[in-house]
Amino acid sequence: MKSVKIALIRHSVTVWNEENRIQGHMNSPLTNHGIELAKSWKSALSPESFDAVITSDLGRTIETAKIITEGLDLPFITVPGLREQDWGEWSGLTYDDLEEKWPGVMPAEEAKGWDFRPAGGESRRETSIRAIQALSEAAAAIAEIVDSDTPKVLAVIHEGTLKTITYNLAGHDFMPTTRKLIKRRRLHWVKWDGTLSIDRLNDLL
Repeated sequence: MKSVKIALIRHSVTVWNEENRIQGHMNSPLTNHGIELAKSWKSALSPESFDAVITSDLGRTIETAKIITEGLDLPFITVPGLREQDWGEWSGLTYDDLEEKWPGVMPAEEAKGWDFRPAGGESRRETSIRAIQALSEAAAAIAEIVDSDTPKVLAVIHEGTLKTITYNLAGHDFMPTTRKLIKRRRLHWVKWDGTLSIDRLNDLL
């Protein structure tokens, strides 16, 4: 069986990121800063070394991946199962809005760890299950179409999705008192050889 190496990164900075607004399954475009930041990742990623690209089906991941791989003719697979965690009724709100409408709700949910669930949304546990399945299925599909024994794939996804995948594979929890496993704006490697496992985390971009 082929072994697929997968480089996981979060999409670049969006308008709603800068507004501290919850995106979830909603979307906003990259800012000018986000576009330039994505361009700057090219030197660290060497996009020409990849055999395929995976993104969620949300515009911010697709836009980021297209900037990084501009000029390259790579198989490009969009995977709805790699969307961000669904934040339900909280989607589109700023964190200040959230505190104003439901004082103390975020700390109360954060204390639930894997069972953190926005109102009307999905839990981290549910996000992890569907994201790992989606990434595994995408890796298996790429193994079939790429003529290499060790295909190398760039996966541009979302912060919450990335965390739930890697935390699950590492047996890590989300409790507020537990050290964070993932640093922001870093490159994280997993591999698929029938199942997913962690290779290494937090490479510099």
